[in-house]
Amino acid sequence: MNEDVIKIQYLVSTLKKRWKFICIITLIATIFSATISFYIILPKYETSTKVFIGKEGSAIKGAADSNYNGNDVEMYQKLLKTYAEVIKTNDLVEKAINFESLELKSNDVLKNLTVTPTTDTQILEIKYVNQDKELAKDILNSITNQFIAESKRLIPNGNIKIIESVKIPKVPSGPNKKMNIAIAFLLGLMASVGLCFFLESMDNTFDNKEEMEEELGLPVLGVIPDFLSE
Repeated sequence: MNEDVIKIQYLVSTLKKRWKFICIITLIATIFSATISFYIILPKYETSTKVFIGKEGSAIKGAADSNYNGNDVEMYQKLLKTYAEVIKTNDLVEKAINFESLELKSNDVLKNLTVTPTTDTQILEIKYVNQDKELAKDILNSITNQFIAESKRLIPNGNIKIIESVKIPKVPSGPNKKMNIAIAFLLGLMASVGLCFFLESMDNTFDNKEEMEEELGLPVLGVIPDFLSE
């Protein structure tokens, strides 16, 4: 019990001794993160669209003809991953870029393009992120149109419909400034506390006679006074 009390007292005394150091390191990390988030990292905008994939003549809420049955629904649900891979091909993206006469590389576009099949549906969600929100909208529109044209060539009786059009985003999707600052604060705090105890463990000097008596287990017989020069 006494050892636990001594350890707690040691921790508390160490934190009190170096509290300024902890505050400075934490503040520097927080300010650095805030500066990077607000003034260095450019905002990014995310555009999205949703497309329905089914059989020709079908509608989203059911079949427009008697030939569209449950097996067809299951088939097109399984085909969603295939369609998703079609969208993420270099050839299709290059066609979309050339159609808009943009000076972009397909690999750069693909890095910021995500295609997600919605579970147990016939809907694909396509998202694209760019620092220019107008450009993000144009690229995604062009990719979607090229995909519809390509899908009709691959599966002639397929029915691809846009059910959610691309809109210009009003607010950026990143960076998450609050999250970045909060993480920097916590990391700065933990790093400064850890460094504080490391420095304390490397310090083998005694600040007062009580520390010496506690460490050596012997009474101090005399103390050399600290004379200040005038």
